[in-house]
Amino acid sequence: MKVVQASPVRVPVSDLDRALETYRDSLGFTVTHDAGGGASRNVTLVSRGQVMSIVLQLGTPDMPTGSLREAVLPVSDLGATLGCLRWAGLAEHWFDRDAPGGPAALFADHDGNVWTLWQPQAADAQAHAAA
Repeated sequence: MKVVQASPVRVPVSDLDRALETYRDSLGFTVTHDAGGGASRNVTLVSRGQVMSIVLQLGTPDMPTGSLREAVLPVSDLGATLGCLRWAGLAEHWFDRDAPGGPAALFADHDGNVWTLWQPQAADAQAHAAA
């Protein structure tokens, strides 16, 4: 079996415009849909290479602001990505150059949503792209 598309990852935030700056400007996501207004606004973004899709939305009782935990985001250059995040005022919680499968780092966005950034090794990157 081969996965052809994953559901978008819901990212509960307190300020959609600030979150949009982080995910678009620092992580390189592209906006594909921005709909609604006020509390019902949501913004859908896709990563470079369309590996991952996320939906930024205001926190709700069933998914409070900052409740996303350790979703994995593959990146092509972990060092450059961390540099962009630092520029945006975010810092990694840990960084492991020798993580299995390639270097990885854990970071939280401004609302406390936690991501694992992972730079796949060459063989893993090719397998990940083919999946």
